[in-house]
Amino acid sequence: MKMLVNVNNIIDFIREKLQTELPGRDAQIRMAPSINGKLIRGFDPPKNARQSSVLLLLCSDSKNSELNILFTLRSNNLNNHSGQISFPGGRKEKNESHLETALRETREEIGIDTNEVLILGKLTTLYVPPSNAIIHPFVAFLPYQPETKPNKSEVVEVFSVPLRYFLENQFEKQVWNYDGYLMDVPLWNIHQSTPLWGATAMILMEFLTIIR
Repeated sequence: MKMLVNVNNIIDFIREKLQTELPGRDAQIRMAPSINGKLIRGFDPPKNARQSSVLLLLCSDSKNSELNILFTLRSNNLNNHSGQISFPGGRKEKNESHLETALRETREEIGIDTNEVLILGKLTTLYVPPSNAIIHPFVAFLPYQPETKPNKSEVVEVFSVPLRYFLENQFEKQVWNYDGYLMDVPLWNIHQSTPLWGATAMILMEFLTIIR
């Protein structure tokens, strides 16, 4: 699927697709790590799970002919998911809506003005056992590539990858040692030092499944 068409038409298409029935867990599970064919994670959150939100932000290039997806590389000093590729986002504060959380955390983490962000819709929530968090993923659009100012205490790097890359390239699987077990890990190699895997990859897969 080439992106060399009017970006506004693609955005309208994505927004329309996000209003239909979502593939949910069936899509997410394709990027879930497993051992001997069995998933190592659960999907059902406990009652004490924390509420979090992230923003899958699509940005138009300078020629308005291609969409890029914005990612962050998390600091190694964070308590949860340190050193991993993520979407901007974080924990919900009291009296916030889930969307307000996603926008606030994006401002705080990567320093962009979210007033110009167009919200296209919401993906299926995902429970993440290591951080005991229920993630609410929102899809949004900026009609330009923003200049970012990452909060260095949380984000080491902000980078973007063309949406076209994910539509034209299949993920791969690697075998990792996990507490002495051989774990099959679906991932994309989109960064020079860090693979995209885990919860962020699972959220992204649902998005890709919707628009393919």
